[in-house]
Amino acid sequence: MIIYEKNKNYEEDLRYTNELCDYLLRTLGVWPFSKATKNTITKSLFKLIIILLCYGLLCFFVIPAILHLIMIETNPHAKLKKLPLIFYNVMSVAKYSGLILQENQIARCLRHVEEDWKSIGIGPYRMIMKEKAKIGRRLLFICGILMYSSGGFNRVFLPLSRGAIVTSQNITIRPLPCSAYYIFFDEQITPNYEIVFCLQCVSGLVTYSITTAICGLAALFVMHACGQLEILVDLIEGIVKQTDLQKEHTNKLISITVEHQIRVRSFLQTVEVTMQQICLIELMGCTLTMCFFGYCLITEWGNHTITSICTYFVGLLSITSHIFMFCFVGEQLTLQAEKVALTSCVLDWYRLPNNKAKSVILIMAISHCPMRITAGNVIELSLQTFGQLVVGY
Repeated sequence: MIIYEKNKNYEEDLRYTNELCDYLLRTLGVWPFSKATKNTITKSLFKLIIILLCYGLLCFFVIPAILHLIMIETNPHAKLKKLPLIFYNVMSVAKYSGLILQENQIARCLRHVEEDWKSIGIGPYRMIMKEKAKIGRRLLFICGILMYSSGGFNRVFLPLSRGAIVTSQNITIRPLPCSAYYIFFDEQITPNYEIVFCLQCVSGLVTYSITTAICGLAALFVMHACGQLEILVDLIEGIVKQTDLQKEHTNKLISITVEHQIRVRSFLQTVEVTMQQICLIELMGCTLTMCFFGYCLITEWGNHTITSICTYFVGLLSITSHIFMFCFVGEQLTLQAEKVALTSCVLDWYRLPNNKAKSVILIMAISHCPMRITAGNVIELSLQTFGQLVVGY
């Protein structure tokens, strides 16, 4: 563990970094960083209840929607129009399961972040970390605004704006956020309609919270790693800037730099293992949903249906922005890693004594090993990937 100077305000800094993700994960029943307390059994039981409730709400939306698609809807075009929303919610179930299965790995990453905040007490380094934490919070906040606003538009405003529909058989049909078939009761009669409408909206809150939480975790971990890499750049430059120090101080600077570099790479490997499967589901699911939305938008454009056009356009904008955020944080990591490699290349190693210059070789060699975040160890998260997805779409 690297100790530059103990951070007396680490609890406040850590709270600033984690509080938004903390709130979302606790709401979903994923509490990997909860400290042991006397009420562990009660907390575990409450956590299990929340998880079952979230799964219940997700299944309450997905299963009847699939049944309606298979058993009731006969128009192929209408089926295709309803498919994007159903598919996205099925992906949400998979992402939620991934969050729960990776809970221990998420806890490991969060402990690493906490230890970094404890040990970095020097003013400039602390400010670097706070600046990166601020960027991570902003990305989560933007993602949350986009997801919840588009969700409120699609699940609340649009169904209510359509009003009741009277069929040729003089049957009144009140629209739901998503058409569904409930085998054991009629969802159109009161109070069944009101209950189903509210539950589908609450299910949407769970879906958007899952997506926002995953985006927030990715932003938190990657931006924290970017901050550590920026500190590493300063440490590398400091080795040759302070050649007038005594031999013991030079050795200490080199050892601190090497240890910090190894620690950052270890953290990124843990983040990669933790997030790669969830990111793959997220990226592939969002890409396919974007294709469905694009097709529906083109067909509705020809029919001049303003309400449907707005629905698919808002959904397409939200999904595209979400993919961009994942690729953006991956790009930031790549750029910062390239900066570390460039710094090691142009390092004035000749200013060091001969026996000390050899010690920098390991730092230079490791700096040129790629550091990036991938989706499933298959797709690199970068702006180039985002461009390819948009062009391909």
